[in-house]
Amino acid sequence: MKLQQLRFFCAVIESRSVTAASERLHISQPALSAGLKALQDDLGSPLFDRSGGKQRISPTPQALRFYEQAKDILARCDVARASMIQGGQSPATIRIGILRTLASGQVAAVLDHLMRSPSPIWKVREGTNADVGRWLSQGRIDVAWTSIERPSETARILWQESFDVLVARHHRLAQREAIGITDLADENIILRTSCELRSGKLQSAGIKLRVVARADRDDLALKLVEQGTGVAIAPRSFAGGDIVAVPFADVDLSRSIGRRWRPGLSDTHVVSVREAISACGREL
Repeated sequence: MKLQQLRFFCAVIESRSVTAASERLHISQPALSAGLKALQDDLGSPLFDRSGGKQRISPTPQALRFYEQAKDILARCDVARASMIQGGQSPATIRIGILRTLASGQVAAVLDHLMRSPSPIWKVREGTNADVGRWLSQGRIDVAWTSIERPSETARILWQESFDVLVARHHRLAQREAIGITDLADENIILRTSCELRSGKLQSAGIKLRVVARADRDDLALKLVEQGTGVAIAPRSFAGGDIVAVPFADVDLSRSIGRRWRPGLSDTHVVSVREAISACGREL
């Protein structure tokens, strides 16, 4: 059994296809398939069910159990290698940029999960979507948890989140199953200046919004909603306590949340972020 074979195997499990795994590892599909076959022959047990075709393969139950052990082996190897390269100095530092409009409870839970590990050392920076993208391109961060427009070799979408109308629990709209755009014409609007939605989305429906407050801070916007000053349009995850999220009935407003990372970043660190997010309430 070779470490390269374990990396091939883990990449296929995480990418969910041989094609995506070969692109991620920058190797040919035949080379990847040969490595998987050698690993399977060594283990003496099938790793994947290929009944769904060549493009989509499903791991067997035994393979999923083996995957957990393989990840641990690779992670330990990465830590050992980093220790040798650094001459026994402190563990590597990984800088993570986080979209500031993610729900604070979510962010706190994920960071707590990441920082429980002694290696690497995580350093966190929060900013707008534009900030995070710029920092990544400038090499000022290594990985980003942010809004993603489309997946790529160094970007993966984790989930879609709708933008709903946030109202106080005692508000007259709180009992509605859904809200039409025209229902907002007579409402006081709390405008979140940090919102990623492109301007004009609601105005294009032919209504004039009555903006009574423009809040740079989401916590202030939510406080104004909670006390009944007005309603806000925000990600559904912002709701809770005395704030209710009511979906739109006639328009689809959403964002794609995922991970981006710099080319060359260790797969171990990329996977660590994904696992932390998954473990703290978001299923992939």
